Amino acid sequence: MFKAIWAARWYMLLGFLVFIFTLIATTPLHFVWQYAEPHARALPVKVKRVSGTLWQGQLQLQAPQVGLLEIDWQLEPLALLMAQADVLLDVSGEGISLQTHAQVSLDQQLSLSETQGELSSALLQPMLRKGRANLSGDFEISGLNALVDLSSRQIHQAEGRIVFTGGDVGFPVDGKPIQSTLPLLVGDLKREQEKTVLDINTDEGLPIGQAFLQNDGWGGVAIRRRFLDILGQKWPAQATEETVIFEVSQKIL
Repeated sequence: MFKAIWAARWYMLLGFLVFIFTLIATTPLHFVWQYAEPHARALPVKVKRVSGTLWQGQLQLQAPQVGLLEIDWQLEPLALLMAQADVLLDVSGEGISLQTHAQVSLDQQLSLSETQGELSSALLQPMLRKGRANLSGDFEISGLNALVDLSSRQIHQAEGRIVFTGGDVGFPVDGKPIQSTLPLLVGDLKREQEKTVLDINTDEGLPIGQAFLQNDGWGGVAIRRRFLDILGQKWPAQATEETVIFEVSQKIL
């Protein structure tokens, strides 16, 4: 009898580990949250409500400049056995809807894949108001994949597409307010020479500008004269459609 038990010891150990793992994964989230809440108070967001389990849970939080967000997730249990967090995320709120597949490893590498969703330009209004500008319209995100080192806050891989559906835009030129309408614009995200680049084109593929973020945290925007042509505005100096007429950069991260 004891020989049979000894021979089956690995199966018993495996069964015990599966039992412990299942017990942890199915623990009610509100039970775990009472221990985690004191440590979460220092976060820049405020957690309003938790429900579900560690395996499949829901979180409601208040984020600055974004508002109330509902976050649903589903963990892949096998990834936890390999010391990785593999989770399907669904984020929704007023003016925002995002779905992504996220993976986080012990060496603090965050991988995002199959990211898609929509963002309203209303989320940008607080920042735009500082420059006396305004914008209406939505942004559609598709095929977004990225690899980020959380410890160094550097982006190692990035690709995807961001489409602006078009809308009204307003901004000051020489102290005078300008109002116009933007057509559909297409932004292609990529990595290029140690920086993350978003090439902005018309739906016909004509370049109008570029945004970038370098590994050192500096980011910026460059605008071509073609952008003003689209808005029906004149540029006084002699310049071709490809000429960069506006460029600005600053420390972002």
